[in-house]
Amino acid sequence: MKATLRPYYDHPSIFGIVLLSVACYALFFYGLGGIGLVGPDEPRYSSIAREMLSTGDYITPHLFGQAWFEKPPLMYWLAAIGYKLLGLNEAGARFPSALSATICVFFIYWCGRKLWQPAVGFLAAVVAATSIGSFAFARAASMDMLLTVCLTAALVFFLFAFNDTTPRRETWFRYFYAALGLGVVAKGPVAVLLPFLSLGAFLFFRGRWDEWRTWYPKGLWITAAVAAPWYVLCTILNGWPFIQVFVINQNIERFTSTIHGHDRPFYFFLPVLLLLTFPWTFLLISVLRRAFGRNDHILLWWAVVPFVFFSLSGSKLPGYILPMVPPIALLIGKELLQPISRVYRVAVFIEAGTMAFIGVAFGFFGNTLNVDPHVSGILIVVVTFFMAAMLIIIALWLNPLFLAGFNAVAVVALVVTAATMVFPRFDVTDTMRPWQDALAQLVSDSETVVMYKPARWAEYGLQYYRANRVRTVFSPEELADATKTGARVLCISDDEALPEVSRVPGMDLEVVHTIGNHTAFWVWQEK
Repeated sequence: MKATLRPYYDHPSIFGIVLLSVACYALFFYGLGGIGLVGPDEPRYSSIAREMLSTGDYITPHLFGQAWFEKPPLMYWLAAIGYKLLGLNEAGARFPSALSATICVFFIYWCGRKLWQPAVGFLAAVVAATSIGSFAFARAASMDMLLTVCLTAALVFFLFAFNDTTPRRETWFRYFYAALGLGVVAKGPVAVLLPFLSLGAFLFFRGRWDEWRTWYPKGLWITAAVAAPWYVLCTILNGWPFIQVFVINQNIERFTSTIHGHDRPFYFFLPVLLLLTFPWTFLLISVLRRAFGRNDHILLWWAVVPFVFFSLSGSKLPGYILPMVPPIALLIGKELLQPISRVYRVAVFIEAGTMAFIGVAFGFFGNTLNVDPHVSGILIVVVTFFMAAMLIIIALWLNPLFLAGFNAVAVVALVVTAATMVFPRFDVTDTMRPWQDALAQLVSDSETVVMYKPARWAEYGLQYYRANRVRTVFSPEELADATKTGARVLCISDDEALPEVSRVPGMDLEVVHTIGNHTAFWVWQEK
């Protein structure tokens, strides 16, 4: 079977590149703006990029007019470019992540081709593109995919340098240090810390500590040259507040404490890893049973260190370990070219069982789990059980290349279907975008809308879509203060808070519009 792959991948690789390009478009770009900004982070980051574009201040990030130092600027810069290319919309805000995911896939493809064989590069790229972590974060306006592509580029350049004995070796190391610098501008010092810990662990277990001297360590000046300008300028312009918020609060305290409210158990990242690498997760069983070469060990440590490091952190979020996906994809890409084995069959059977479990859980017990997939439970069961049956057939009679083809086609089909028919349904229940047009019919753009006890995602979402012409109140007293002028005020609350407003003494209200679980109403003080 490996021999039959070579005509497609060996020469100019046009066939493989076209397939990967189509897959990246379908997985990362298709329907990118089909759903409004989700959660509290997407509208915040998108607002900052929009303010950069409108003010021309690309040094100090501002959120609704206030300096905001929690994250470095690379995502905002690229989102501003996205706005220029795609318009001031959700697709423009998510453009940096989708572009980063695409570049990441092709770095993996390049690495596999150069270090092993063309088929390894292609299969590893397919694994990376179709892992849940990749296409989920590629469709989110956040910094996680940007950091991941920077660390993936650093990994690839390091591997090229590590295996090169020609004068080009030093050039590859320069690129490695430059990629680290971009990572620092994308997410902060963790972009340097994680690779150094990974390579340190590799050296320690290899027993060759002095080898780092051959890695062109003076190239760290390149990292500094890439990363330092923004940090220096931002410190000069903003002084101690920048250092206090970004360095101390967002890096040191985020790791050492739970003040940001993201405390999770030590084992939190185990199920997260299983999800981020699904549907390829269980092939890791087959990967870990084989003998590793030195390049494999580098890939392994590049994956293991983020898992261990962030498991020790006081704050834990799923995106923290997204940089594990590319090295795991390269390891699995090699495994897909191995002969059928008992361990491989076990891994595929487990994947089939997981599919059946997902079908039962979300198809029959979605309400019990308090999860609304916005899809018929019967349809979920039919699709997942069909996929489980196909996986059983592959495990019994077909080699790993058929598994690669099935997983890839299934994931692309599911993502395209979801982007076309399912994601828009979440627009009504999980974003504030539908309120943009609804409020335009009720109030002028210059009027302020009051939100009563909003969830953070709703608060930041409406602030984005109303350009911050929003006031949030969290008690009846604050609501009374908002209406003290005697004029009626347009207010929005969710279904849980609405009865509380109706019971506020001396207040009257008139419901005028409902979208999802939020209701708009005029509220005023009784005469």
